[in-house]
Amino acid sequence: MNKYLKVLKENNPKIEIEIKDDVFHILNPWNDKSVSFVLKKGQRLSSLEHITFPEQLVALFNKNKSELEFIYGPIDKQSNLVTRSFDFIFKGEKFYCSFDGFSDSLKLIAKSFKENSTESQTDYRHLRFLRDLLTDNFYKDFFKETINTSFYVTGNFELIDFDFVGLSKSLNFYMSFFDRGTPKIVIHAKEYEEEKYKNPCLNELFDTFPKTINSTNIDSTLLDTFMVANQTENVRLKFIFYFQVLEYASYYYLDKKIQDKIRKTMNDPEIYDKSDYFSKTLIEELKDHFSQKDDSTKLEKTILENCSIKDIQNEIEVNKDFFSKDLEFEGGLKINRILKGEHAIENLKEGDLILIKNNIERIRNVLVHLRESRENKVILPSQKNNHKLLPYLYLIRRIAEKVAINFS
Repeated sequence: MNKYLKVLKENNPKIEIEIKDDVFHILNPWNDKSVSFVLKKGQRLSSLEHITFPEQLVALFNKNKSELEFIYGPIDKQSNLVTRSFDFIFKGEKFYCSFDGFSDSLKLIAKSFKENSTESQTDYRHLRFLRDLLTDNFYKDFFKETINTSFYVTGNFELIDFDFVGLSKSLNFYMSFFDRGTPKIVIHAKEYEEEKYKNPCLNELFDTFPKTINSTNIDSTLLDTFMVANQTENVRLKFIFYFQVLEYASYYYLDKKIQDKIRKTMNDPEIYDKSDYFSKTLIEELKDHFSQKDDSTKLEKTILENCSIKDIQNEIEVNKDFFSKDLEFEGGLKINRILKGEHAIENLKEGDLILIKNNIERIRNVLVHLRESRENKVILPSQKNNHKLLPYLYLIRRIAEKVAINFS
């Protein structure tokens, strides 16, 4: 094997190097299966010797120069980024930051880049565009009035334990603080083994789509909230929007005893002749309700009166392995399991809705307030946590739908 590629492999244990005929195939840089490089024997590869691929970044790290190169692209020659440079103090250590031309390492891997899959969540680390920019005459001509640029950070990274991601987040914050139009450093989620969750569907449950749907007059505010929840891609925002449906309904909640009393009063034949008496009666009935400060209790009653355990049994059953274990998020928040025992699905009862409501409420509180009120536990804003939220997202969505249908 080429001596420079041998060192590259030592510096990046997760990459794979395959040799076919007179070609080196470099697979899985950045632990990104969508990216590969094709290098010919005889090419000058010395610029790769000291390179590592920071997994969550669109960047190269040159160990020899102690230099982090964030892959960017062409910028206008008149842009103020051309001359922008500054020192950045992070964790007490000074780093020099500047925009400059592509390194020889980046030019080499960009020109040799090859798509290794039809899709890429990381946009191929921006290399497909750079390859065309460097090798295609059309792109070269189109961008002739620009400068091919990377963003460089140089300093002693060992003193910050090579915390590239923490440095990048901090840089994004402060660069945006001073310049709202500044380029942002892209930070990808770390690769992890995802557990597969099923998105429950009534159509699959009943093995048919209904021939006739009897719609109810759903509150327009709730319909708008559902629309926004369905449009957003962010799992956390979806969860919060569905919870807002429950909050809205519980704010206007009146338990059945009060509703029956109001209905009985309004139907009394003497209501017009004794309006003062009936007004006082209604005020007495309602005062405790409107003075009640426990929104959690109203939420519980709203769910219990508008949704049954049968309504959400499918949501629980299709992901029963998930709901059979206690859930712990990155950040420390723990959620109690819903299912216990071999026949837990068959033994679900209406009282289990209270545990489900408590779990949903705790998750929502941490998503909104960043921590649980009684303990310093959080749900860190990570891709892994977002994935863990999915079964509960499906659950709260069905509960919100049932509440909306029955709410009036």
